Amino acid sequence: MNLTEQLNGILNDLQGVWTETTLILGAIILLLIGLIGSNGVVTKLLMTIIIIVAIGLNVSNQSIGLLLMDSIFISKPSIYFGSLFLIIALMILLFPRDKKHATEFYFFILAMLAGSLFMMKANSLLIIYLSIELVSFSAYILTNFSFKKKSFEAGIKYLLFGAISSAVMLFGLGLIYGTTGAFTISSLGEINSIELITQVGLGMMLMGVFFKISIVPSHLWVPATYQSAPADATAFMSIVPKLAGLILLQRVLSIESLNAHHWIFEIVLILGMLTITSGTLGAFRQTHARRMISFGAIAHSGFLLPFALINTGTAVQAFWWYAVAYAFMNLAVFYMLDQYERKGVNTLADHKSTSKSTWMGTSYTFILISLVGLPPFAGFMAKFFLFTTLWEYYLTADSITVLWYLIIAVLATVGSLFYYLQIPKHIFLAKGQQNQSINFSLWAKIIATLFTIGLLLLFFVPKLVIVMQHLLNNVHE
Repeated sequence: MNLTEQLNGILNDLQGVWTETTLILGAIILLLIGLIGSNGVVTKLLMTIIIIVAIGLNVSNQSIGLLLMDSIFISKPSIYFGSLFLIIALMILLFPRDKKHATEFYFFILAMLAGSLFMMKANSLLIIYLSIELVSFSAYILTNFSFKKKSFEAGIKYLLFGAISSAVMLFGLGLIYGTTGAFTISSLGEINSIELITQVGLGMMLMGVFFKISIVPSHLWVPATYQSAPADATAFMSIVPKLAGLILLQRVLSIESLNAHHWIFEIVLILGMLTITSGTLGAFRQTHARRMISFGAIAHSGFLLPFALINTGTAVQAFWWYAVAYAFMNLAVFYMLDQYERKGVNTLADHKSTSKSTWMGTSYTFILISLVGLPPFAGFMAKFFLFTTLWEYYLTADSITVLWYLIIAVLATVGSLFYYLQIPKHIFLAKGQQNQSINFSLWAKIIATLFTIGLLLLFFVPKLVIVMQHLLNNVHE
């Protein structure tokens, strides 16, 4: 193949990454306009236009398969998960955002979004590393956008944990390339038997992925970061990089040389159980509302992890359903946290003073009930699909570890009742409540109501999520 043919091939392949290119160019334009001077309305409008254009390009993307010298792999799941990520970025604009450094804030949101899309589609070991680093550095900076001492401390803690995970992952990537000569996940999957040293390299590489999806032991940064970062940044960080990391993990673990009884699978399952346990037990001890929710998010990472291990047809659809429900629930709960924090309500005990704010309190309660996994809300269907997937896989693979995973997940779901519902308890049932009502804006009440209606719809009409998936699949047939 001569140089001209290579250039033409690259130009054709670039059509497959137009979405990411649009986000990168849009972020640069947004930053330049911010330097000239703009208000919050103009910034949000431009952000909306960039994301809508990116959604159009993502949905119309027909480049399925390996691109750019096998460094990128685009599949149907990456298309519809990409659409979900872009919609989440659009919904982040519903959060109140101060004018101070608004353009810079959305610049890093777009950078994290682009990095997450590349992470999800990465096939080259180099692209895996670079995409994770792009997401990580954007997150480090966004953590500091509260411009408070605690957020700076959380940012430094996040950076230190990230640096360690990055170093371990880079060493693992070196072991993989040095022992196999393979530079892509797909070529690694073609190797019939992977040596032990290569398997160790894979395990070390997974540590970098675990850092993004907050799996034990790479979860220690989460409580401080989620508590101190701006609510909109926290909501975005808790959803998009986590789901992108899970999809990447799924592709790495789908290597043919690995199987359901491989030691790497067993280690990942054990770490998942420890993650659920750590998140659940950690949440019991909290008195700060957002910190409690952050431990709940750690537990949800453990709930999501099996979908990266199980690749059956049922599991794929269950993963998509859980991802949509989880994204919607997290956006809702962090929006409510933000609204209450702006009124000076931070700890669980502070909610006693909001007893007369019935409308917002009721919406807040419904969202928390969904996070627990109780009917009639989306969280119940998500947990139902998870438990069904685990049980079916246990019957097929006959793995006692999977059975223990199911038992721990059920017990943790029951346990989550006792911490998530502490907020409604303080709002409506706590003794010695002050005769006081906090006034929320009409806009905040409308958004809270829409979140609640959405969670109800996902329970009563669960086919909406599957229909969305089928529509996106049909576009590419």
